[in-house]
Amino acid sequence: GLLERPVLPPALAAPTVTYKLFLSGKSGVGKTALVATLAGTPAPPGHHETLGIEATTVYWPAKPRASGRPVIFQLDFWD
Repeated sequence: GLLERPVLPPALAAPTVTYKLFLSGKSGVGKTALVATLAGTPAPPGHHETLGIEATTVYWPAKPRASGRPVIFQLDFWD
């Protein structure tokens, strides 16, 4: 899935672009559920406050129209 870095053949080797995204906001608005949905994991069924910081990494392959060459975005979500 999107949680693991996709394996491409050597002819299609794609550069990885890394972004760290920090989510902050009021309690109970759905930050953790958003990250879980983007990561392809089930959202927590009930509300509980996140203690400290939960880090989730998602690899998102894309092919920008301008370059036509595939790029892999490594999104590090800090919730």
